[in-house]
Amino acid sequence: MNLFINRSGETELEDDFLDDEKFGPSKDAPRALQWYTARTFSSNEDRLIETLWDKIRQCKLESEIKDILSIKEMVVHEGEEITHDSGELPKTEFRNSKSSMWVQLKNGNFKRLRLKVRRPFKCFIFIQMYGDFELFDIIQRWQLGLNFLGFPCPNIVSDAEIEKMKGIVSEEAPSLEEYVKDKDYKVVTGAVNQYISLTATSDYDESEIDDAIELREERHEETTIAEFDSFEPTDAESLKDRKDINIDKLKVNDFVYLSDMGAKGVVHDIDLKNKLITVNINLFGRNQIIKCSPEQLKEF
Repeated sequence: MNLFINRSGETELEDDFLDDEKFGPSKDAPRALQWYTARTFSSNEDRLIETLWDKIRQCKLESEIKDILSIKEMVVHEGEEITHDSGELPKTEFRNSKSSMWVQLKNGNFKRLRLKVRRPFKCFIFIQMYGDFELFDIIQRWQLGLNFLGFPCPNIVSDAEIEKMKGIVSEEAPSLEEYVKDKDYKVVTGAVNQYISLTATSDYDESEIDDAIELREERHEETTIAEFDSFEPTDAESLKDRKDINIDKLKVNDFVYLSDMGAKGVVHDIDLKNKLITVNINLFGRNQIIKCSPEQLKEF
């Protein structure tokens, strides 16, 4: 039996929860592989998945857990436009690679193009496994930085929903060469003084300049989240305009903004003693219950 957390069914779910001697899927139910959603608390989802597979192999659970999916794609990111007299240009040489390329615009300025990973569903991975409570409990007790949405009765994501999510990303990495051609940019490589007249010297070496440019690009790069159901794009500007919440003034049914997920939610419960706020959000067409600290929330 699949149980889903939603506003109209919360009371019924709580009643069933109190009446059942055990949580999770019934032992009498036939075993079937299903997709489940796990929220992650790690900024490196790929490393988390590798660690998760290591634990699965150590515990010999390969027959119980079949697949772990992170929805992602490679996209071309354009750095900020750099003028010919900027100290952010390389000191001596433009260096290009398979994942990074310097280009010159028609106005004479420069940009650095990079291939970067975009994750439309940041903070979420999808696990195909058998729906046994003991299995969910084992994974969560590994304390790898994830929890299943809806646990102890995790919500099932259908195969059709998985295919729909996979369909919004491209499996092929874009070609920087084709991108440059479409944009009518000019690839620059080799000595910088071929393209500009050096009017000043810098005390920084080239590697330091490259690091500074990359740091600046990362600071200004927007985190793009696909508009899928209730998800909204999250960027530095939108977070800057939102105020931190005051848990003492927060009330049940207040709207809040989950900053690390880029989603709005409704306050379901407030635990002042443990400083925990239970929030109801709409995820993949279903209402989900998530516990958050005040630092993870902003005023909506």
